[in-house]
Amino acid sequence: MIPAFSHLFAKRLPFFYGYVMIPLAMLMQIATSPGQTFAVSAFTPFLRESLSLSDSQLSLAYMLGTLLAALPLMLVGPLSDRYGLRGISLIAIAMLSAACYFAATVTSFYSLLVAFFLLRFLGQGSLSLLSGNAISMWFRDRIGRVSAAMSIGTAIAFAWIPEWLHSCITTIGWRETYQWLAIIVAATMLPIVLVLFCNRPEDIGQTVDGNDEVPPDQLSDACESSVSCLTLRQAIRCRAFPILAASNTVWAMAGTGIIFYLFTLCNDLGFEATVPANLFKTFGLMMLLTQLVGGVLADFLPLNRLLTIGTIMLSAGLGAVAFGQTELALHTFTALFGAGQGILLAVGNVIWVRYFGRTHLGSIRGTVWCCTVAGSGCGPLLMGIARDIWGNFDPALYLFLGLMTGLSLVAIFATPPIVSKTR
Repeated sequence: MIPAFSHLFAKRLPFFYGYVMIPLAMLMQIATSPGQTFAVSAFTPFLRESLSLSDSQLSLAYMLGTLLAALPLMLVGPLSDRYGLRGISLIAIAMLSAACYFAATVTSFYSLLVAFFLLRFLGQGSLSLLSGNAISMWFRDRIGRVSAAMSIGTAIAFAWIPEWLHSCITTIGWRETYQWLAIIVAATMLPIVLVLFCNRPEDIGQTVDGNDEVPPDQLSDACESSVSCLTLRQAIRCRAFPILAASNTVWAMAGTGIIFYLFTLCNDLGFEATVPANLFKTFGLMMLLTQLVGGVLADFLPLNRLLTIGTIMLSAGLGAVAFGQTELALHTFTALFGAGQGILLAVGNVIWVRYFGRTHLGSIRGTVWCCTVAGSGCGPLLMGIARDIWGNFDPALYLFLGLMTGLSLVAIFATPPIVSKTR
């Protein structure tokens, strides 16, 4: 494999290379869009009509594809621990581009299922996990503020990509739009990651957070001296782990289910086509605001308190959409849910490396991300079944609200693990 620019010119760099990794990771997050629900939602009305599918069939394909994607995703984290983030990221980007091209060719329920599997596994799953872990390799004490800066890319994608995709689909067709996505992902991301990505600061003689250089034989110890590094088995035994895993899973289930059907929900309520596009903007901007603030606060406040605030906001947003389906209620939902999601993203970018260390980060986050992806697959199916049976999405919304409310009551107990020095 061609060595990274950072490896070739490491001794000439007058700055901390982690600051190059921030925009690179941000671009990787944006590149996950084809596999994210906010992008897929722009295609759902056209897929349902073109392939003659019911809501249950469409959401079933999405659920099965997402659940199947969660299984190989468990291998991505350990592989990145073993072979490095850069190489695995290049493979994920190339395969995501191919997946977009395949999605343009689907003609039936089963080929759509395969397309959803590939898009979810490679985009929403693998590339999201890899970009998050990339930043965790370079920052610890400042990771909250760094993650806040990264949130700009995520918010931009969430706010404007659905509208852009919807416009492209109505202009050139959904198949052609997927073909262009394949070209854009490969042409932009492969050269950038190939040339600029660097796995760890130790690889170029630097240390986490850009601290003063230490002798090479002390790099590993210096990087881990301030945090206990737990294995996956040890992390699972900690009280915080199941709370964090459940919060991520239910949040993904509710958010994915509603976002997947947001265009359909607005159409059912008789709103104009501009309404869902505006809702995505509200969602993205609120997520950006709270992730920026939450990222800074995560470096100074207890993370379990921020987690509690985030889950309460998510619950309030679900209450707004479950009990009031006016345009104002939908904007209230997107504002509150987007705000809560921003807080949880800020917490998630910090809490794994702070609580469990870097050594086994890929395995730990990979396991939780597997649960998150599985939850995101169940959300659309529950929404689709509710609409087919009852003619509306209310029963699924009530279920999401109940689960998230319960989690908001226990989130405060997700405190840092106490690890014995003699472990």
